[in-house]
Formats: sequence, C-alpha cells, structure tokens
Amino acid sequence: MNDALAFRLALESATGNIRVRRVGSVETALELLSTPDAAGPPFDCVVASLDLPGGRAGELARRVRQRHDSATLPLVGLTRGAVPVAADGDWFDAVHEKPATPRELKRIAREIVELWFSRARRFHC
Repeated sequence: MNDALAFRLALESATGNIRVRRVGSVETALELLSTPDAAGPPFDCVVASLDLPGGRAGELARRVRQRHDSATLPLVGLTRGAVPVAADGDWFDAVHEKPATPRELKRIAREIVELWFSRARRFHC
C-alpha cells in the first residue's frame, strides 16, 4: 500500500464523518483551492507532503495562505526528513514527520483531525 492511501485510510478511520480527497499535483490542488465560494474554502483542512520536488509544497502553502486564513483552513505538512523550523514550515499550522509504523500513522492522523475539528468548531458550534 502506498503512503498516500495508508494516510487517507488512517484519517478516515480517525473519525467516521470526514471525507478525504487525494490530489496528485500541486496544480490540481491550487485549482481546487482557488474556486471562489462565498461560503469559505472548498475544504476544511489541507495536508501536503513537504517532500514534493522543487519546493512545491512551500509554493502550495504560500498560495493557500494568500487566499485563506489559517483560522479557517488548517494546513498540515508531512515530511520524511527533519521537521523544518523555518522557511516553508512557517506556512503550515503543523508539520509532522511521516510515520514509520501504523501506530504512529494513526496517532498523527488523530492529531490532524483534532487540529482540524478545533478550527471547525469555531464556525459550526
């Protein structure tokens, strides 16, 4: 099973009432996130790999932040290397090292869902 599928399944199992959409390119993600909607962002949370070639994750994060505030759209990064302390990492609300075990994968998925839901409660409760 590839990393993206395993992570999607972990997110979906963290709670029964979320839907995950996997996007295969930065361009597609930006296109989806740029759709104008008076009701707010088209997604409740964005999770991106910082390991994309050519600094593409940083570009995605900067462009998302130009359009959406972190109070309304949490942006979470995942990386195989060390968690960045500056630069691209500053654009993300949280950055996690990609987990090596299924147990760690589930823990990180729960943390992301908790962040996401804590932001969503502001608007839905």
